[in-house]
Amino acid sequence: MHPDSYVRNIAGEALGRLCSSSGNSFTTAEVNYLVDQIVSNREPNARSGCAVALGCIHSQLGGMAAGYHLKNILGILMSLGNDPHPTVHFWALESLSRVADSAGLTFSGYVSSTLGMLAQLYVADTHNNESGSLASSNLEVDLPSPAVIARCIDSTINVLGPDLQDMTKARDMIMTLIREFQVEEKLVMIESLKCQEHLSLYAPGHMEFAAYVRQLQKDIESDSAQIRDMAIDGLHNLMRRDAEEVIRTAEPGLEDQLWLVFNTVSEHEVLRNIIRNWLHQTGLSNTATWVQRCHTVLTKTMRRTDQSTTATEKKPKDVPDLQDEEVAGFAASSSGPGDDTGSIPQSSQELLKWQVRTFAMDCLNELLRMVSREAASKDDSLAALALQQRIADVVRIAFSASTASVVQLRIRGLRIIDQVLKVL
Repeated sequence: MHPDSYVRNIAGEALGRLCSSSGNSFTTAEVNYLVDQIVSNREPNARSGCAVALGCIHSQLGGMAAGYHLKNILGILMSLGNDPHPTVHFWALESLSRVADSAGLTFSGYVSSTLGMLAQLYVADTHNNESGSLASSNLEVDLPSPAVIARCIDSTINVLGPDLQDMTKARDMIMTLIREFQVEEKLVMIESLKCQEHLSLYAPGHMEFAAYVRQLQKDIESDSAQIRDMAIDGLHNLMRRDAEEVIRTAEPGLEDQLWLVFNTVSEHEVLRNIIRNWLHQTGLSNTATWVQRCHTVLTKTMRRTDQSTTATEKKPKDVPDLQDEEVAGFAASSSGPGDDTGSIPQSSQELLKWQVRTFAMDCLNELLRMVSREAASKDDSLAALALQQRIADVVRIAFSASTASVVQLRIRGLRIIDQVLKVL
């Protein structure tokens, strides 16, 4: 965040907390003062600072005290949102988003007018970095109006909630804007993914489900960590309702993509929750499939390629830089005497990270617990029967893990062996 923006937000938050603790008369006087400053002071930084302060005051007050000032604050912010100066309209729209979030259902009466204004601003030349004046074009790049407009749309979606299913006009306007956001730059795409995520929660029947799933499937492999994380959040919400439907709807390979992304960011808690929810939904009905899935993750390999950068960085041929005996054996068997492989990429296979394999073992252990609980309560458990048919694979997985070089894997392997003995 730019230093000026940081100071502006801190000052606004401080003023909002002061109003929250000082009573209605002080707040009314402060709101009126800020409105007078906006009307009389034409300096862009001053007007934007007052807009931020108004948004912070409303968000800190909350309840009926905030509702008393909502109409006045909203009118000023919507007026500033039409200001052609990038600094002014960016912070006015940012404050508008904050007001909508804090107002909740109280804001619902202003949704139609707000959506209309946002749609007009989105297509306006004054709010486009390609059409801005020379004096303000750089500011529009630093403070992108389409991104903050998308953020305001997300706030209105959260205000309406499930009522979106009955509000045809507002819903159509929102979905039209979201489609436009998807072809914008990265920051706007991130906000668009937030909009679609919340829209899928409140009005799932009005979305193009297959198109949304495939978009998320594409975005989880994005080079942008923010877009990837937003796509993962979207998949988490969808798969929390029906994981198998999402897998069926997606293009082939979504499961492999999830594990490979997990291998890249192995501490990603949302990815772990996706797989846990999927296990809890389908573990008892697809027990054999989950045993095979865990086995696949534990044995899955990826190609690793090492490339020498320059000739001066080559190691002497008689002193190989090999990381372990297994890699050394692969290297000795793949090169003959007299081969000069110094400038040729050396490739080898490697397993997924031990953190991913450990998590797969945890999933298998949880599967055994689920089957054990069902078998204890039902005499004719289909899950227990399916597990008995694959018990040899489970034992093989457990013994393989119990002899691994990673301590965590060894511990999981021994736990699973103990679970197998209890189930049998």
